[in-house]
Amino acid sequence: MSGQYRGVVKVTGAAIRGWLVDVARPARRVKFDLLIDDHPRGSYVADARRRFLSPRKGADEDTHGFSIPIRKPWISGALQTVRIEGGDASGLRFSMSVRLGPRAHEHFEDHVVSGQGSIGQSSISQGERAPARRAVQPLDDEPEPDLRLAANKALLRQIGALSDAELINLLVAVDRDVLMQRLMRYEKTGDWEKLAPFKRAIAGAAGEQLLTSFGRSAAKAHSHALAARVTSAAAALYPASYEAHYLAGTTKVAQGEFDEALRHLRAADKLEKDGARAKREMALTLARQLRQDIPVARRAEIREEHIALLRALSGSGDLATHVKYRVPYAMALYSAGRYEEAILAADAVLAPAPNDTRALMVKARALVARNLVGEAHALYERVLELDPGHRGAKVNLRILTTLVEDESRDGDKTGVVAARAIAVKNGAPLADILSRLSESWICIDGAAKGHAQDHEAELAPAAARRVGCVELNGAGEFWRREALLGLAESGLLASLDDRAALRRWKPFYVARPEPARLGARRGLAVLTSRNGADLYGGGEHFLEETAEHHARQGYDVVILGARPERAGEEHKVGGRRAAFVGEQPAELRRFVLENGASLVHAISGMGFSAVEALAFTNIAFVYGVHFWNELLGDPERSEYFDDVSGGALARREFLVILSRATAVYANSRYTQKIVEEGFGVRCPVLYAVPRERS
Repeated sequence: MSGQYRGVVKVTGAAIRGWLVDVARPARRVKFDLLIDDHPRGSYVADARRRFLSPRKGADEDTHGFSIPIRKPWISGALQTVRIEGGDASGLRFSMSVRLGPRAHEHFEDHVVSGQGSIGQSSISQGERAPARRAVQPLDDEPEPDLRLAANKALLRQIGALSDAELINLLVAVDRDVLMQRLMRYEKTGDWEKLAPFKRAIAGAAGEQLLTSFGRSAAKAHSHALAARVTSAAAALYPASYEAHYLAGTTKVAQGEFDEALRHLRAADKLEKDGARAKREMALTLARQLRQDIPVARRAEIREEHIALLRALSGSGDLATHVKYRVPYAMALYSAGRYEEAILAADAVLAPAPNDTRALMVKARALVARNLVGEAHALYERVLELDPGHRGAKVNLRILTTLVEDESRDGDKTGVVAARAIAVKNGAPLADILSRLSESWICIDGAAKGHAQDHEAELAPAAARRVGCVELNGAGEFWRREALLGLAESGLLASLDDRAALRRWKPFYVARPEPARLGARRGLAVLTSRNGADLYGGGEHFLEETAEHHARQGYDVVILGARPERAGEEHKVGGRRAAFVGEQPAELRRFVLENGASLVHAISGMGFSAVEALAFTNIAFVYGVHFWNELLGDPERSEYFDDVSGGALARREFLVILSRATAVYANSRYTQKIVEEGFGVRCPVLYAVPRERS
């Protein structure tokens, strides 16, 4: 190496940096070629200004720096040879071995110096070659530090060159053998002055970054329990940290602790200025809560908060956020039964984007719920013009067409409303009518006289059987008020004088001559779960065997999923019909009745929705208890039976399931024990559906 060149080359973070000067001609900017593992990587000139450098005598070195970004294809992860060469006659030759980047599953921080070498020495004469070597001394292009700072920097460089395993072992040893012993010594002697710097370092910004980085890494590695503990600790230690609260919220969601997650996310939302990141995560968390089986009052609270968040996101000043959340806001209003608001929200989307098929579908469904079938029919046709393969529009259009044909055939036979005390315009929403009726039974017969209380003794047996409709000789046809409201909620009945619709649904709501038995009547069997035919290996692992079982019994089987984002989709799985509806009981009720189901078999948490959908009907119901926490009143408690009374701590809705189900089974002996010992109900365990013997 010729002594006329002097300089420093170092690999730090994602760049090769340093300086290079020709001592004999300091005004000249040195041009050099870079080779990595003998592969040319371009020509460069050392002509960049070096910050923090005072010009030295005899050499204008303040503009002899260079910085070369390291490209990803250059990195092998192992030791590599970096060479700098000049022209043939220049005598510039330099090389060193260094790691340009991390191996798999390793990480290089930006400030870590993984290698460094010096070019030329003042004591080397012209013509001598200076050996390339690794240096641990302060760089010439940095300010002159005191000796303590120089020692720290040298030590950090040595530590930064360690492998991941060596660095982890070093950190553990320092924490166990040095740091903790020193802290304990200062605490025992009461030397608070020496202890204070350690406390500040642990509880300062560095500690916050360490905890949040650790939590983020644990979450990426799917160690959700560890990530939740670490990020919750960070949020508790640093209550003003947005990142700590946000990460704590997201990791708690992964753990299924939604209430705790929302507490952290609300705190993050308050700390976030003019942002929507925390709001987006809160909206996703609330949507997941709504998919669970929760008390009605709590569901209403969550739904209102969810709608408020979507309203805020849809009105965001950020254009991308505004566009992304306009349709979900309209869909949430529809799911909440706020149909007029859903139509207005959909119109707001369609004003600037008239061909948005998602908004058209939301508006069409809301119009059906308001009994505006003609307008909805036109919108579904519009969707099919834009997207001929849209399954949801095809299915809904077919249903509407059938409904219109049925009404046109039976329209001349439509009767008169029996509740003459209420003046109602034709086509008025049924819920508005029934909200002013106090009787539990509504007489739907113009020739009948009297009210439900006049026939209380005759209606009592029907009430005990929980049927939705009964016809009394000479007294007329009585419908349960709740049954009529359910039909209206599903968009299957518009008004009390819609006798065609009443005749159509009556067979599902009258009492059968004999008690319903599983398999007593063949027809359509609806096998419903959260994910339908999209199996994921959980509680639905034997869904196909169950479908085969009902097919052997003589049923036509349809596999139904409850996924609102896929509502309306329909396809074939194993030759069987598979479809999706929303998660609301009203949507499940509509599907079951319009398809004329004889049996509903619900698994994987669909029990509560199915019971509400089948209320007051005579449709057989089988329930598979695949999640034991569906049974409990307080999932946070480790006990499942009351210590005093010995009774089960049951969810109120589960008692309704037991009273309605034709059969109940479990997928574990633990769940079987709770059901049989706590409720006195026979509950066999089915790990797989057995095949009948021929």
